[in-house]
Amino acid sequence: MNTPIAAVVTPLDEHMGLDIARSLHKRGIPVYGLDHDRQAVGKYSNACQLVISPDPQKDGRGYLEFLVRFSIQLGFKPVLFPLSDEHILIISRNREMLKDHYVFIMPDAETIESLCTKVGLIEVAKKLSIPAPATFFPVSAEEITWIAEQIPYPAIIKPGESPQWHTPLIERQLRRGILDGRAKVVLCSNAEELKDAYHTLAAVNPELVVQEVIPGEDSRLYYASFYMNRQSQPLAVFAGRKDRVIPIGFGSASFVHSYYDPELIDMGLRIFQGTNYQGLGGIEFKKDPRDETYKLIEVNTRFGMWDGLGARCGVDIGYIAYCDALHIPVEPCLSFRTGVIWLDWQRDLRAAIAYMRNRIFTWREWLASLRGEKMWAIYSSADPLPGIFFTFRLIRILFSRLLSH
Repeated sequence: MNTPIAAVVTPLDEHMGLDIARSLHKRGIPVYGLDHDRQAVGKYSNACQLVISPDPQKDGRGYLEFLVRFSIQLGFKPVLFPLSDEHILIISRNREMLKDHYVFIMPDAETIESLCTKVGLIEVAKKLSIPAPATFFPVSAEEITWIAEQIPYPAIIKPGESPQWHTPLIERQLRRGILDGRAKVVLCSNAEELKDAYHTLAAVNPELVVQEVIPGEDSRLYYASFYMNRQSQPLAVFAGRKDRVIPIGFGSASFVHSYYDPELIDMGLRIFQGTNYQGLGGIEFKKDPRDETYKLIEVNTRFGMWDGLGARCGVDIGYIAYCDALHIPVEPCLSFRTGVIWLDWQRDLRAAIAYMRNRIFTWREWLASLRGEKMWAIYSSADPLPGIFFTFRLIRILFSRLLSH
């Protein structure tokens, strides 16, 4: 192409958005990052241009209208990369409004809804005979009492859709003693804790899921990423093991290494091909020590937090997705280098402190784990300013916390 079609990433966060922008930029492809956050560190990147948009959580209609206006201003249909659950859902639910303004490859709306909701995901697992944790969907106080007697402990409560807990009201409830911070799940050690947590959360958000906890250390968490073409055939495959997460047990990755297991890849493909999946996506499993079987944890219908590691290992998922969206021929890339580390240092430092407090490993063992080829999240020698400004932001936060005490 003499003049490459531009790509739009939304939101322009410091992980997925930057990774895709850097991958495409080095091939001469213009990238725009649409985000409501004027302080997004991606604004300093030489790989993309920040464009301020409405927040889809606060003004969904305004966000959609902005997307349409932006495409019209460009004068062509750019390739669209929605990079959060909220953005995926609003774009999927309004695809008729956007299809004449953007090129995007994603499954049909029913598949998106199934995989983004816990009820739908468990139904998919049952239909395709994919092992999964014991899961219940209580709708009343009577049901939670019965479930509390049936489920093994520890157990967790989580929202029916992940974005449902990304609200100030839910976070205030969680900070009152159930769990501190922006929670993904609430851990319950016994029946009384489960019932108490359910009653507190159901008063704010009744769409809740109760699930058994698969035992085993965090390093039993695995994630397989794919790009599936319009015929639901894989053009890109990548996978890794989550050696450390934050918060411990139920958080997102802080330290990963690329990892290949044909059983892991095959199980992921069973899910995506069994649902006629198209586009970017990833699937998390935990390997159960009781039977050494991968158990389905969740599905992301988008580019993942550390999927950019794939490009370092030989599978540039973002670029492959861009090419396929525009019908540019691309060879399937189904193998990759293993043992390469992805590290978000500031998150991993906090995770390491938590692991050490729980006597899971020592400082010496943590430092030893950092040896080897690494990709540093956010930081890039070819695009240094986002990392520099991100570091300054961390320093400001640290000083403000110290002064407040």
